[in-house]
Amino acid sequence: MALSSESKFGVKALTAAVNKVPATPTQIRDLGIFEPQHLTTSYVDVECQEGRLNLVQSKERGTGGDAVPSKARNIRTFRVPHLPVDDVVRADDVQNLRAFGTDQLTAVEDVVMDKLADGKLNLEYTREHLMLGALQGKILDADGSELYDLYKEFGVTRGAHNWKLGTKTTEVGVEIDKTISALRAQQKGAMVTGWVALCGLDFLTALKYHDKIKPIYERYQDGAAYREGSLNPIAFEHNGIKFVQYIGDFGAKGAKIDADKAILLPVGRKLYTEAFAPADMNATVNTKALPYYASREKLQHDKGWSLHMQSNPLPIALRPELVVTLTAS
Repeated sequence: MALSSESKFGVKALTAAVNKVPATPTQIRDLGIFEPQHLTTSYVDVECQEGRLNLVQSKERGTGGDAVPSKARNIRTFRVPHLPVDDVVRADDVQNLRAFGTDQLTAVEDVVMDKLADGKLNLEYTREHLMLGALQGKILDADGSELYDLYKEFGVTRGAHNWKLGTKTTEVGVEIDKTISALRAQQKGAMVTGWVALCGLDFLTALKYHDKIKPIYERYQDGAAYREGSLNPIAFEHNGIKFVQYIGDFGAKGAKIDADKAILLPVGRKLYTEAFAPADMNATVNTKALPYYASREKLQHDKGWSLHMQSNPLPIALRPELVVTLTAS
């Protein structure tokens, strides 16, 4: 089957194929907190309305009331990053190649699908890195350079809370309650249904085995075997917070959670978005974006094809002031 003569290797078919490749598990995406937004543009506008609740003064019946104060509105424009991946399927890559585990020659389609799967894996890994940056407030590129500082963009500051886990007498439950109470005071209508803490190993260890928490943790673990019947993906749940060890590793220049720290984030609706922009291809101009795209181009002298894959995602924490850093010292 010649790759050059098969319509199944066109832009639409390859794009459909790469989007059907099973997703690789990633911790942040698996939380389901980033709501997808499929754009038709290469940028996303985030509109903020600042409003506050006011007490209404009682008046004599039949008299007029006070006017509702207008809300300040601000629009911020974010350019969506472009993530390209290139690969090659050469004629000699397929010629005489036996399909794995069989005595049949490999079909071109199988080779192409393997290449798409490998490319998608890199793109998903990069999306997870961008999501971690969005939760930390600084979205970083692969080389460690800053794409966006969400706290500067939204004009807010990041909170930090020290739970003093290194002190045996610390009432950890009280520290947790103080932190959640402070965050709830800042919600201003945010639809929060729960809380998740992505933890470094040292932070999570200090929490679980703190004198005030260890008995609670041990009872939780005993019950986990009955609740799930298998390894619990949540390391610990206490006072309404799910504590999870974050194991993502993006290298020395990538975003990371320090071993002795954690990120506490609200879970709910309209708190985070992942904006997707269309591919920079003729066939996709001004169309509704897909998470992944793929295309091909003939090599010189008809010796094979170059494969191109791309994703154009931008995850944004829409209420970054509700995402805080936890420390253990």
